[in-house]
Amino acid sequence: MQPQRRFDTGWRERLTLTDGTEVELRLLQPQDAELLRQGFERLSMRSRIGRFHVAKPRLSDHEVQYLTQVDGEQHLALGAVRWGPQGEEEGLGIARFIRLAQDAELAEAAITVVDPAQGKGLGRVLLERLVEAARERGVDRFEFRILPGNVAMLRLLEEHTSDNPPEVDEDSLCITVPLAATPRRKWNLLLLLLSLAARGAQSMLGSETPAPPDER
Repeated sequence: MQPQRRFDTGWRERLTLTDGTEVELRLLQPQDAELLRQGFERLSMRSRIGRFHVAKPRLSDHEVQYLTQVDGEQHLALGAVRWGPQGEEEGLGIARFIRLAQDAELAEAAITVVDPAQGKGLGRVLLERLVEAARERGVDRFEFRILPGNVAMLRLLEEHTSDNPPEVDEDSLCITVPLAATPRRKWNLLLLLLSLAARGAQSMLGSETPAPPDER
């Protein structure tokens, strides 16, 4: 019998950001497609380039389907919403992991927070919940691939990766971060890696990830 999980379709968690904004966290559902589109429209061009590596004007139908119709096992996504004046939901951020085909205990992670909600603690909360949800499903490591050539970013990583130096291949530097008993130093590394992604210095989807063609 599969053990009971905290992060299932019934999970709801309310919290307050540092600026007083009240938000709710929950799993992303296929019916959130329009909410995802609206959230994308609130991303600055800099944030879009950081996430997709191109100045993407809009999400295609195929991308929206891929990003919302997740199975909760190989590909899981958590969303953060707040409520508008009429009680409608407004998307603020999404955290997701995608299990790598060659190792069921290894996954790539990504977090996107709309620009108006950045710098208010939401990214860290999403990361903490994503790690918990991943560990519930048997994922024990997150993998991050850093694009080569950004010397300043690589130097910034050096002090955080002395005990698990990155592996080098033809296309990128690969850093693997264990999730079990993660100390503050590892949390700082995870946050730094996700920050690099937001600045376009990191490849969010590796070659083994079944990304839609429009995202490659």
